[in-house]
Amino acid sequence: MKTVKIINPAAGQGKAVNEINDETSYYVSKSVGDIENFVYNTLKKEPETHFIVCGGDGSINEAVNGIMRSGASDTALLSAVGDGTGNDFLKYDDRSENPVKCDVMEYNGKYFINILNIGFDCTVVRKTEELKQKPLLSGSFAYLCGVLDTVFKDYGLDLTVTLELADGTEEVLHDNYMLCVAANGQYYGGGFKPAPLASIKDGLIDVVLVKKVKRGEIPSIIGKYKKGEHIDENSKDIIEKFKNIMVYRQAKKVTVTGMKNVCADGEIEDCENVTISVVPSAVNFLF
Repeated sequence: MKTVKIINPAAGQGKAVNEINDETSYYVSKSVGDIENFVYNTLKKEPETHFIVCGGDGSINEAVNGIMRSGASDTALLSAVGDGTGNDFLKYDDRSENPVKCDVMEYNGKYFINILNIGFDCTVVRKTEELKQKPLLSGSFAYLCGVLDTVFKDYGLDLTVTLELADGTEEVLHDNYMLCVAANGQYYGGGFKPAPLASIKDGLIDVVLVKKVKRGEIPSIIGKYKKGEHIDENSKDIIEKFKNIMVYRQAKKVTVTGMKNVCADGEIEDCENVTISVVPSAVNFLF
């Protein structure tokens, strides 16, 4: 199997460039979308290729989209060096020394492998990207600063969320939500753990909804939300303290309407409605 390192020179303030050496073939990406196209074009010629992504979650996302578009998901192998800012997908708890047949989420004709979020978090991510351009601000600290900045702005969206649940039944939720998370992985935002029970191998989407709360209540929520303690592992439900403001579901399909944008694996795009479904065991990933 051919092995190629993909270097994103923009990731981690240039950290990925240090991965260049003479031991492995490598490709240096030139712009947003270039990794996806490189992976796609390579697999059309050599479907049995191992890509080592030297970048962050956005770089992994592009590689996944290239693999899925190519039709070579059964033969391609993907791994990554955590050279990005957050590297959240690589924080996944249930890891293996062998390649994992990893679920991928399809949304509006595209794919994500970690988390898609809507609302408060989208605003935070956009602000975090601005803050990361400043000295001494990076990773989870930049994200926390983004959270603090967003708290003092308008937040809350009237969302309609339609869920096809794990048992095949349908549930429709409508409320003023502060944020909505559809998760395959467990972490985002440089170490926040919104979906502690999520599995990349169960064929399900972990959905977390948080209703709009007063600004003064946010600090009391963030601590447990960051650690993944808002969901009880035994009952597989929201802890009693937050049941009036949070919803947790596992679904096969999710449709959300009422927003202006979404953030998929850390990348923001304009979007007023989104439908998310699972492509089970879609990509061979080596952690």
